[in-house]
Amino acid sequence: MPPRQSPPTPAPDGLATVDPSASERIAAWAAAVGVDVSDPKVRLVLHATLLFAEHGFDAVTTREICAAAGTNPGAIHYHFGDKSGLYREVVLRPLQHMAQAFAGFDDPSLDLPTALDRFLTPFLSTDDCGGPDPIRLYLRELLDPSEVFTQALQTHIGPNHHALARLLARHIGVAEPDAGVHQLAYAIVAMAHDYCLSRPFMDALTPRLLDDDPELRALRRRLVGWSVALVAAEREARATAPSSSALP
Repeated sequence: MPPRQSPPTPAPDGLATVDPSASERIAAWAAAVGVDVSDPKVRLVLHATLLFAEHGFDAVTTREICAAAGTNPGAIHYHFGDKSGLYREVVLRPLQHMAQAFAGFDDPSLDLPTALDRFLTPFLSTDDCGGPDPIRLYLRELLDPSEVFTQALQTHIGPNHHALARLLARHIGVAEPDAGVHQLAYAIVAMAHDYCLSRPFMDALTPRLLDDDPELRALRRRLVGWSVALVAAEREARATAPSSSALP
């Protein structure tokens, strides 16, 4: 999980700007995950991620992004075509990384707990190779999804959702995922998502709750156990239902 961040301080002239520690945050993240920030294209993506997350797409100018990244004013046009092209790269980078991290979770040779553990790990990983603090950007997108974000979800996350649904259907004992199986898939994802997106609320309501589990390994084991129990409950409900059709 990315570290919790304090709200940015508004710029005195009303222009969008990153907080003064942005470069240090990016440098620390890059050093931790082995990303070369000497590449101006990489710097543009990382600084744009912070700016878009803190201020939104419309409030940020290409001049401000280039200044924050330490590149010449034409760098965005050279590398991405325009600001929209840069935003597409910002949105895609973490989703592509997460999609790659899912690889192999639906291998039929894996038992259900192992498969679910592999699936849930990217949601709870502290190795945030997608970029520094993408969560705030995605929270903005959840409130007002852009076409770029919607297309990226369909392309990079959609196949993994359907793979999870097929995995669950197999262990429930149905030939193909139906509405109930898809709902179960979303319920399992929602449990993991809550620990990504709701950590500030958890920290406020139950301070230090996860301090003894900094890498969230114990939490992941619990989520796997709860998910297995949900699958068992769905399988039992279908077995005892008067009809073999999908439950409402």
